[in-house]
Amino acid sequence: MKKRLIQILIFGLILVSCEEEPIGQQPLDSVPPGEVTNIESYSTPGGAVIKFTPPKDEDLLYVKAVYSRKEGVVSEAKASKYADSIEVEGFGSISSQDIELVAVDRSRNSSEPVKISVVPLEPAVKTIASSLNVEEDFGGIKFKWENPGRAEVSIVVQQKDSLLDEYVPLDTYYTSSKEGVFAIYELDTLPKNIEVFVQDRWENRSEIAKHTIVPLFDTEFEKNKFSFVNLPGDGPHHGDWVASNIWNGTPSPNGYSSVGGQGIWPQSLTIDLGVLGKLSRMKLYQRANYIFAEGNLKKFEVWGSENLDLSGSWDSWTKLAEFESIKPSGLPFGEVSDEDRAVAINGENFSFDPSNPKVRYIRFLVTETWAGGDNFQIMEIDVFGDNRQ
Repeated sequence: MKKRLIQILIFGLILVSCEEEPIGQQPLDSVPPGEVTNIESYSTPGGAVIKFTPPKDEDLLYVKAVYSRKEGVVSEAKASKYADSIEVEGFGSISSQDIELVAVDRSRNSSEPVKISVVPLEPAVKTIASSLNVEEDFGGIKFKWENPGRAEVSIVVQQKDSLLDEYVPLDTYYTSSKEGVFAIYELDTLPKNIEVFVQDRWENRSEIAKHTIVPLFDTEFEKNKFSFVNLPGDGPHHGDWVASNIWNGTPSPNGYSSVGGQGIWPQSLTIDLGVLGKLSRMKLYQRANYIFAEGNLKKFEVWGSENLDLSGSWDSWTKLAEFESIKPSGLPFGEVSDEDRAVAINGENFSFDPSNPKVRYIRFLVTETWAGGDNFQIMEIDVFGDNRQ
């Protein structure tokens, strides 16, 4: 009898184990949650923030907004059960947009949709495009714009191909900078027919603006003509971080570093460019492992002179420019974005006024570093301008 009972139990277990196991979360009930109430909204560039009171259902999971950015393409934005607002974004116009607010519970039951309409503010691609300034530069084209909301956009530049008789891609610059500057260099001095527009990640575009730009003559100064000038008042270098490292053609492993703790601040460094010329721009490379940190230059001046006064006096020098290194992301010290890394590693461009005199000698006067210390570093320097004799 006992043996028979054991056989029956084993057979029953086999039957249970052979049944199909349920996959995924199974419904706990079929009762939909209550509706979202007390709805208010305020418009944002290309979107809106919708405030609401979620239903009081204990099994509420989230609230979602269902809408269409483009005809036939449905999008959703979700807010957790603890939130009282939800943001919809990505609209390309200021026309009225229909939104459905739906509450969803843990059983995946949906409430009846509550329909509202919002009218977005002008999208960022259009406001940025309206501020976009395009002008000729030494050896290229410079673009400047304002982006107060720090929207993530791309500045798309295309050039007219005379053979194909159509516009082809020239460059694209991705940015979220509040005040953006972007330049395309290494262009000849022939007229360039270009078109430019602003685009966001939802493929909304501004209107295309067309320009004809004639770049100014520009060339890179030959680094094999550079040399270090040790003037009274210029600080000493640290170890093997000597000045000649910054024109050896590579921004690593060592550049130039002054010595900290000397009680000398601000500090200066003097370079002989080996040829007389008018400077157009300068590209500085940061320490790759400490971008926008440590002794990388934050605020500095560049002075120039045609002739060298060995006394170290500043009387014969002309201030060519006063610069500030700007972190594109605007993030706090110690935090960097991909855009920050790209700018630091590819070199920061600093432009000079075309009305400056020709110079042969340049002198850095560093007034602040990113770490706020009393020594500074430069990894590599590229100098551009017109040095035709």
